[in-house]
Amino acid sequence: MKEQIREKGSAVTQIILMAAMLIFVIMPVFSAVIEKYILMEKARVIRDSLDMTNISAYNALSSADLGKVGIGAERSGVLEIYRQMLGTNLRLHDNLEPKPDSVAEGRVEVLSLEIYSSGFPAQCPEGVTLTRPTVHSSICVPVRPSLYRSIILKMLGRDYVDIIVHTDTEIPVNN
Repeated sequence: MKEQIREKGSAVTQIILMAAMLIFVIMPVFSAVIEKYILMEKARVIRDSLDMTNISAYNALSSADLGKVGIGAERSGVLEIYRQMLGTNLRLHDNLEPKPDSVAEGRVEVLSLEIYSSGFPAQCPEGVTLTRPTVHSSICVPVRPSLYRSIILKMLGRDYVDIIVHTDTEIPVNN
């Protein structure tokens, strides 16, 4: 007959190693993939809201403004209208602070807003070539991560991940 050799502690060691692999390898990888998907989905929601805000800002322009080649947001009243529409679309207060049901977790910042109505081809500040009437905008939205990334950010002294969304919305032209 064969002798069975039993080593004490081998089952306990295997259980501890499997638990360590689960906690320190498999769960963080799964968490990173899920968190990346969540952030991409939040960015998509923000991009869609920004697209609708760009169209609303263009529709709010006066005919005198539409005759210009490029319209800077600070030179016309479009920035105030843009902020109001952005607040409505992203569920923000008037000062661009988030409401409780907003995608944003902190104050949203409008980085740039330019409207191009003629003089094509033109380039937006991000370097994209524009060939049609377009509203260019770029905003910074702070989003609070979940799972393991929030722990890493807290160790770095931060609470949010800043998502910078750049959108160039082409305006349909009647031919």
